[in-house]
Amino acid sequence: MAAVTCLPTTSGMWHVAVVSDIDRKLATLANRQHGVFSHRQAVVAGATHGQIDYRRASGAWIVLDRGVYALDSSPPTWHRQVMAAILSKNRARASGVTAGVLHDMPHCRKARPEITVPTGGSAASRLAVVRRRSDFRTLKLVLIDRIPTTDAPTTLFDLASHLRPDRLQRTIDDTLVRGKVAVEDLRAVLDGYHGCRLAGTVAFREAIEEITSDYVPSESVLEVLLMSVLGDPRIPPVDSQAKLSWWHELPHRVDAFITSWSLIVEGDGRTYHTKRADFENDRRRDNLAVANGYRVLRFTYRMLSDDPAEVLRIILKAGSQSSGPIARV
Repeated sequence: MAAVTCLPTTSGMWHVAVVSDIDRKLATLANRQHGVFSHRQAVVAGATHGQIDYRRASGAWIVLDRGVYALDSSPPTWHRQVMAAILSKNRARASGVTAGVLHDMPHCRKARPEITVPTGGSAASRLAVVRRRSDFRTLKLVLIDRIPTTDAPTTLFDLASHLRPDRLQRTIDDTLVRGKVAVEDLRAVLDGYHGCRLAGTVAFREAIEEITSDYVPSESVLEVLLMSVLGDPRIPPVDSQAKLSWWHELPHRVDAFITSWSLIVEGDGRTYHTKRADFENDRRRDNLAVANGYRVLRFTYRMLSDDPAEVLRIILKAGSQSSGPIARV
């Protein structure tokens, strides 16, 4: 059954239209798709070409691209643009930096949408950067905010061609720690592209090799490296393995405590397999340290072994912010 009603437009004007079952069906569909739908979906819902032309002409439907419409009442959000780009291509999905944003990965910012389509698909688009992949059929699909998106391991591989090596490493680290991907998943992606010359393959391989290194420093090795830095004469006396009166869970002690600077210094040599389990505990302890008037610095094995001078500079800089006396940095 149809009904006559007044529909608002983004210009503030109103127009009279017949709201039919078709309009209601497409409004429900558009609500699930960030305000957009395709020409094919409109036809499947029962709309005739005449009805489609009338709604386009009246402004009730905004043409975003060939065969893709948005309801005039839907806000022009970035998510709407991404969904419209996907609907404009057959079997497309969000990828690259766009997928990184949807996965909430670091160093990924909202910009012109990036989508991936099968090799035979057209790369021309008014709405997005379109990439064609011969391995499209093997790509795993996930839905994020109801948007078809490449899964986290594939997205990280794609980001290897977009991000600087240090930012790629940071993004992979963050995704691992938050449990959104496992080391084994990253290895599987790398194995799948063995022998390929896709952009970013070398950077991705180096990042994975960094993560999956078999060497795990012992606590004694870390302690020697850390105490070597802390032995600098510009640093006040250090209490190693100091016990925290306000922390009652394991481990009970910190690696080093510079009393006069109220500064806790820790060496972190855990592997990624254990880091996730301890991540929340570390954050709780660090937060409690700040709440009790202390500051915390954490240094990895690589920082301590590759650039001890930088570690020392940071510690001295932190000490210079204390109220106690300190040698000039």
